Amino acid sequence: MAKYQNLLVAIDPNQDDQPALRRAVYLVKRNGGRIKAFLPIYDFSYEMTTLLSPDERTAMRQGVISQRAAWINEQCRFYLNDGVPIEIKVVWHNRPFEAIIQEVLSGQHDLLLKMAHQHDRLESVIFTPTDWHLLRKCPCPVWMVKDQPWAEGGKA
Repeated sequence: MAKYQNLLVAIDPNQDDQPALRRAVYLVKRNGGRIKAFLPIYDFSYEMTTLLSPDERTAMRQGVISQRAAWINEQCRFYLNDGVPIEIKVVWHNRPFEAIIQEVLSGQHDLLLKMAHQHDRLESVIFTPTDWHLLRKCPCPVWMVKDQPWAEGGKA
């Protein structure tokens, strides 16, 4: 694990608890290195505001990005105060897995940590989850983190 020094953590925008970030902090405290907390966001409703000018839409997007960056900073506050090197980056992108892969490449990250999500069977047949795209296409190792113990026999 000591060879992983440049960690990218995909932040889950739907919850305050970030198990992948906790795991990355654990690794960095033991092995050194640095962390980038990364969140790709997109809200189609901001693109549908046709009454606004392009500049106003850009300003709205920047406002959302700033709000989410402040939220991540709050999630990281304890770790930052403890001296853990965490960079925060939020980008506007409509395909999260592509944004994450682009960030892995541009930041030359050696490990991606992401919280695992359970998908129901029908959804996983119709839609390809971001997790699957990352596991198949990410150019660096992907560590899927789960907050609960993994089930015996791998079914959960």
